[in-house]
Amino acid sequence: MTVYAALGALAAALNLAGTIPYVRDIFRRKTKPQRSMWWIYSGLFAMLFWAQADAGSGWVLAVTAEYVATALLIAILSVTHGYGGFHKRDVMSIMVAILGLVLWQLTSQPVVAIGIVIVVDFVGFWLTLVKTWHAPHSETLISWQLSAASAFLSVFAADSLRLEVLAYPAYAVLATVLIVWLIIYRRRVVADDPADF
Repeated sequence: MTVYAALGALAAALNLAGTIPYVRDIFRRKTKPQRSMWWIYSGLFAMLFWAQADAGSGWVLAVTAEYVATALLIAILSVTHGYGGFHKRDVMSIMVAILGLVLWQLTSQPVVAIGIVIVVDFVGFWLTLVKTWHAPHSETLISWQLSAASAFLSVFAADSLRLEVLAYPAYAVLATVLIVWLIIYRRRVVADDPADF
């Protein structure tokens, strides 16, 4: 087993480990996933997997495969245990995500495809940032911390320095660190989450 394989396996394991308390807290009704985001992610991560496979991303694919499985699980659970419905921000985000996915299908360039995936990812992620700003206790902090560690390791699991291989893992580090910071910061300010917003 190469170092890249070991780092890829460890990154996937950390992300999976973070999913366990997240799902547990969903059933305890402590964590309330943003519905639109997780449905966007389910399709997006599947497409990211194929774009990374086309780009020859190596062991980074282990992490992305795990993203696909956990995003779909959380999306399904969000139907009965999540936040969000058809607010204007949800509808707009879904429309932008669909447009991005159509553009992704029209390009045969892996670097362009992964750039589109990052933009669409942020459109979905933005919904969770907004929700977390208003309801910081509705996310499981340890899950996001493990996800950040997983993203960091996935950068080093890449066996190539090409942009199309490193772009998404680098973005994932920034995004997960941002939400970890946001949860910690807002929990100091907001004592109780609203029922919805």
